[in-house]
Amino acid sequence: MTSSESFGGFPGVSRGTAIPNVFFSAVLPRLGSVDSLLAFLWASYAVQEMRGDARFVSPEQIWAMDGAAAAFEQLGHGREGLDAGLRDCVEAGAMIALDISGEGATETVYFVNNPGSRRTVARALAGDLQLRPQSVATPVAREARPSIFRLYEENIGTITPIVGERLIAAAEQYPQHWIEDAFREAAMLNARNWRYIERILENWSREGRTDEAPGRDSLEQRKKKYLGGQFGHLSQYR
Repeated sequence: MTSSESFGGFPGVSRGTAIPNVFFSAVLPRLGSVDSLLAFLWASYAVQEMRGDARFVSPEQIWAMDGAAAAFEQLGHGREGLDAGLRDCVEAGAMIALDISGEGATETVYFVNNPGSRRTVARALAGDLQLRPQSVATPVAREARPSIFRLYEENIGTITPIVGERLIAAAEQYPQHWIEDAFREAAMLNARNWRYIERILENWSREGRTDEAPGRDSLEQRKKKYLGGQFGHLSQYR
């Protein structure tokens, strides 16, 4: 079925993908984007189609699944969104990631975080189980996320005492991935000043993030929203 064809409804008898009820109360509120939700749903679907105890999936396997690429392109941020979404799922505790090294290459694979997966991961890390032929499993090294101060220095410039106080307040008020995304949005719009970034964060807090839902604003709409009107003069200042 193509995207232009209407969906006629689910059949009376069909295979399903089980999502634990606790996901909706304990995990979903912690996911930071549509990409994260899509990543969890597609990974869950992929591993439940597998047999055996060691059920895991790589980003490349997900991307190759029928409908996955289209979903991330239309609702999320494409291939990069899949990678970011999987990392967010690990950070939220919904998934477990391992690096598998063998035959001169290393790949990262993902497990849904359930008792069976935890047993498999423990065996793989202990060397009792090879997830790929002639391979070794190791924990994924978590990269330190850039602090708000580093983001400011790399994207705007020297931090003054007054700006430093505002950065501390923002770091306490907003999620880290919002701050990173706001700096990225400002750079894309060539508006490298803290007041503009602050306005993005305030708008997301007040109205919600339009980039995390279908029909997100275009580049020109975002320019008008944050740089136009009575606030346009703010883009002149750091």
